[in-house]
Amino acid sequence: MNNAKYIGINNTFRKEKVGRGLLVDATTIKTLPMLIAFAIWAVSILLYFFAPNEYSYKYCVLIFIVYLISSIWIIRRTVINKNYFNFHTLFLISFLFVNFIYPIFLYPVSPTYFSVFKKSFDETVITKATALAVLGSSSYILGVSICLRKKYPPPIQRKIKTEKLQYLLSYLVYFIFAVILCFTGKEIILGRFGSTSTIPPGLLAIFQVTIGVAVILELGRKKYNGSIFSYIRRINKSILVLFFFYVFLFLYVGDRGPAIQIILITLCAFSLLVLPIKWKGLIFIVLAGMLILTFIGYARSKNITASEAGVNNFISRGAAKFEVNSVVDIGMDLIVNNRNLYVGYDYANKNGLSYGKSMIRYLFAPFPGIPGFTTYVLFDSTPNDLSSGTIITDISHSTYGLGSNIVIDLYMGFGLIGVVFFMFLLGFAVIKLQIKAHQRIKFGYVIGYIFLVAYSIYLPRSTVFEPLRHILWAIGLFYFLKEFAFKLFPHKDRALVIK
Repeated sequence: MNNAKYIGINNTFRKEKVGRGLLVDATTIKTLPMLIAFAIWAVSILLYFFAPNEYSYKYCVLIFIVYLISSIWIIRRTVINKNYFNFHTLFLISFLFVNFIYPIFLYPVSPTYFSVFKKSFDETVITKATALAVLGSSSYILGVSICLRKKYPPPIQRKIKTEKLQYLLSYLVYFIFAVILCFTGKEIILGRFGSTSTIPPGLLAIFQVTIGVAVILELGRKKYNGSIFSYIRRINKSILVLFFFYVFLFLYVGDRGPAIQIILITLCAFSLLVLPIKWKGLIFIVLAGMLILTFIGYARSKNITASEAGVNNFISRGAAKFEVNSVVDIGMDLIVNNRNLYVGYDYANKNGLSYGKSMIRYLFAPFPGIPGFTTYVLFDSTPNDLSSGTIITDISHSTYGLGSNIVIDLYMGFGLIGVVFFMFLLGFAVIKLQIKAHQRIKFGYVIGYIFLVAYSIYLPRSTVFEPLRHILWAIGLFYFLKEFAFKLFPHKDRALVIK
């Protein structure tokens, strides 16, 4: 039995060598991560119930330590094939900035370092709300731990042949992008911030889904020969040109969300289907990305004349305003959402729970028109009016949207039970999808997981069902066009040799 090996997928360990010849059975290996995760969750529960109803720096530091230890542990456990570019890593890094940097590193020394914190909020709830955040993260980790394994089977090697389907996708994605440019007009060419707001949300979502699927399929069918430049040269030029133009144009006007999403889709598809991204590469990508996005935030402007347009002026504006005094400056877009945690926690405790009204918008988003119809019939209101982000913005008397926070959105909806249940459910769903995407049993799992990763950074400052529309539309588009390609080219090679 000293040569015991990994055999398959279902309860695949008979015995496993641990340390110096010590053998443990499959049950121990499968149960141990769950026990550790449950212990972390139990500690988080105690931290929440015993949290003081006033700000306590030492208590917040204790909460922060629990978060760091648990996050590092689960990130190491969820790395498959040495690929650190996964949902858990990006989500927990973003979650760190959204919930823990302000109470530990900013509030004690400079509570109004970012202007949003000058808006009033009850500072006595900081410790309690921070404890709620770590309970949310530990519930997520508990959900992930159910499916953890010591080893995972290698992916199924399927031949991917998508030439016919890529033709269809190329025509479709260029057509949709041309329609988008008709809506934005010259404003987007000038680089005016806010010019993309004229794009209908559904149209933009369709475009993001279409170009995302095209990029995934293109990366999935190219073999890596050891040279990244050679690999890029062999990619479909029509997809490659549109990808760079799309990213540049949206970053140029300062609308970073759509650009970030397609970049994350590309990096995740590359790391999953081509070459794993190890931890050093991940650190470089995260730091470079945060610096670039911070620069773009300074460079964007609503008031641009024709003479002030152009890439040179864009760079000059960014260089003139760009200032990074510490690491918190490059995490500003995430840290400012920490205030939502406190405001939403205080609001829910004083005004009661909404029992999921804010979720209707995202649960029914895959079906056009249904969210608005449902909220009108049930609550005589619009989906936007019921969202936690709108409530937080309104009670803060802000002239701009303040966004939300995944933990507080759940708390405002269903209280403590909602935070525990839905964060647990998120962790379980992510790890199941990650494993299936790694195994490549069906390519729909690959597409679904990659689109989920595209939301990993944004999700901590949003709501739990935000990615649902893009995921379902992407999978649906893939299978619809796959069948359409089969019928369009019935007497030629099959367009796809993947499920």
